[in-house]
Amino acid sequence: MYLAVKVFLNAKLSVLGTLPNFMVFFTALLGFIPAIQHLMEKQLFDKKGVTNSKQALKQVLATITGDYARKLYAYAIFSNDQVLIAETRITQSKVDIFSDATLLETAEGMYSRTTPLLTELTGYGITTGTQLELQNAIDNFASSIPSPRLSKTDSKEDTRHLKDQLKAADQTLAKIDAVIEIIRYTEPDIYKGYKLARKVMKYGTHTLAIKGKVTDADTKEPINGVTITFLHHDGTNLQPPVIKKSAAKGGFTVKTMAEGIYKVKLSKVGYNDQVITIVVNEDEQCKMNAEISKIG
Repeated sequence: MYLAVKVFLNAKLSVLGTLPNFMVFFTALLGFIPAIQHLMEKQLFDKKGVTNSKQALKQVLATITGDYARKLYAYAIFSNDQVLIAETRITQSKVDIFSDATLLETAEGMYSRTTPLLTELTGYGITTGTQLELQNAIDNFASSIPSPRLSKTDSKEDTRHLKDQLKAADQTLAKIDAVIEIIRYTEPDIYKGYKLARKVMKYGTHTLAIKGKVTDADTKEPINGVTITFLHHDGTNLQPPVIKKSAAKGGFTVKTMAEGIYKVKLSKVGYNDQVITIVVNEDEQCKMNAEISKIG
């Protein structure tokens, strides 16, 4: 839940970094996030569950990275950028077997190379929204890579430690809230963006649900392995996307989601991308059944 704030603040450091004590508070917040994620994983998953979660996050990042490589390669060919051609001549099958470190390095490289070219790449399907999707996938996978374990404690001790970390992180955010008030009128866009990012955290505690199924438009058979990306359609692209995969029978569920309007992209190799709009209301289950058609 703290990632939305982290991503936003990190993107605005050129302005926020000049505010009194901001970097002290932001650095402290960055220190709390990995510990909180680690402790929550220990409580929610056993060792196998953590491994499976990591593999799922790795596959999401690999899929997005491969997609970026193909789009950047097309742009490089058109613009005759020989360096970029060499950097992006990567197949999806190769990306899928990258080591953890290589995948992170490649994804971060794609993000960095893309940032100054966003205006030119819009026609190739790379935008500020896809950049946020890529950065979120990088952060999520990086956080899932096993780090040195905390000292072994029982469940009760873990819970106490988690509460302490959450309390400290919230106290640090309260200090950042106070600093942000300095730019309420001088930097209204940044101020509003920060408030929206903080709103994500409040919504994150709500239990909402989306239930759906993806089928072939022609055969009506269920399709597994479809990447389903939910992007909150608030006009700012500040909320991190939620990414799911359809199961063996085409089904998928999302248990936690902020209410609002979402653009949903469905994609799978060999099929045309499909984009639809859904509305998620608090305490109501949203049913989403979609069809995608094969290319050609």
